[in-house]
Amino acid sequence: MKHPGLICYDFDGTLCNTLPDITESMNAVLRENGFEAVPEAAIRSFIGSGIGKLVERAIGFALERQRSHKTDVTAIGREMAEYYDAHLIVHSHLYPGVRETLRECSGMTQIIVSNKPEAMVRKMLAHFRIGRHFSLVAGGDTLEVSKPDPAVWEYVRVKLKLPRDVRGLMVGDSIPDMAFGKVAGLKRIAVSYGYNDVPSLREAGADTVIDSLEELKEIAET
Repeated sequence: MKHPGLICYDFDGTLCNTLPDITESMNAVLRENGFEAVPEAAIRSFIGSGIGKLVERAIGFALERQRSHKTDVTAIGREMAEYYDAHLIVHSHLYPGVRETLRECSGMTQIIVSNKPEAMVRKMLAHFRIGRHFSLVAGGDTLEVSKPDPAVWEYVRVKLKLPRDVRGLMVGDSIPDMAFGKVAGLKRIAVSYGYNDVPSLREAGADTVIDSLEELKEIAET
C-alpha cells in the first residue's frame, strides 16, 4: 500500500453510529424541559457541529411546534451533555469494517478530529478498544474553537510535527469535515452511510464518496 502521511477521521457517523443514543438522550432532556420529542431523522441532520449546536437546532425544531415555550438553551445544553455522557454506549456501535481498516492502516498516522467533547470520544474509544490506533484525538472542546476552524488544523500539525504539505486524507460524513479537509489541504473522503446526504457532501467539496470504510485501502494506493 502506498501510504498517505496522515488519515484524519471524524467520529460520529464515520467510525461509530452514535445516532440512537444521541437521539434518546436529546429527547429525554427535551421532555424533562417540557418539549415534545424530535424525530430521529431530524436529530440526524443536526449532528456534526458539537453538542451546543445540536441542542440549539433541536430546540429550534421543537419551538416551531411550541412557539409560546420559553427556555434556557445554555442550561439545556449542560443537561444534555451530562445526560448523554451517562448514556454514551447503550446502542452505539462501530460501523462494519472499522476495526479491519484501522488495523490495515496501522502503519500510517491515524488521528481523530471530532466536534464531540474529547473526553466522550476517548471514553468510547476505550470501550471499543480501538484507542491504540490513534496518535492524536482532538474534540470539540480541546481548543476554544472547533472543526473546521484553521486553529484546529494548526494544533494538529504542531502536535504531530507534520510538514505543511503533508499528504493525507480527511474522512468524514459532514459539511464541517469537508471544510476542515480543505483548510488542512487533505483529500476529502465522504462516507455515504453517515448523517448527511451525498449531494450535500459533494457540494461541500468531497473528492471521493465511499460506501464502506474498507474502501480507504484502495484510495490510499492512488
